[in-house]
Amino acid sequence: MYEKEVIDLVRSGTAFMGSVDDNRPRVRPMKPYIDKDGHIWLFSRYDSQKVAALQANPRVELCLMGKDQEVLSIYGRIKDDTKPGSAVFRALRDLMVAEIPDMKHYFAEQDENSLVIYRLVVHEIRYMRPDCQLTTRVNLPMEHDPDVDLAMCQGGFCLM
Repeated sequence: MYEKEVIDLVRSGTAFMGSVDDNRPRVRPMKPYIDKDGHIWLFSRYDSQKVAALQANPRVELCLMGKDQEVLSIYGRIKDDTKPGSAVFRALRDLMVAEIPDMKHYFAEQDENSLVIYRLVVHEIRYMRPDCQLTTRVNLPMEHDPDVDLAMCQGGFCLM
């Protein structure tokens, strides 16, 4: 219904990622990247406290607000699908650096071990228009099948 608006909002700004670290809520700015297949990727310095917290509890929620006060929430879990030094890691890192130039500030280009790239396995997406009407909601209960991926695909939401 509003897939283009959702994708544009994810690509346009900084998301705030909520997670739990030792029973304490944490909210951190993150810059998501959507690949050509509709998967959402996030990156972090490997030596950050965030990485240890996500290993213990990979469930997160991203929240973004657009310039017209539209709100997007994406709930799911983080999955480390790439291994530093692998061809997949390098290709994804290069795509992300090309589209997110600020990413270069977070890791030494030659030191692949300083960066972790996560895929967000999406379980719920909520998009609220500026008039506060919930217009798009896709829900896949985590208890049902936590390994089924929901991705934003060309022309709509789809199960992968």
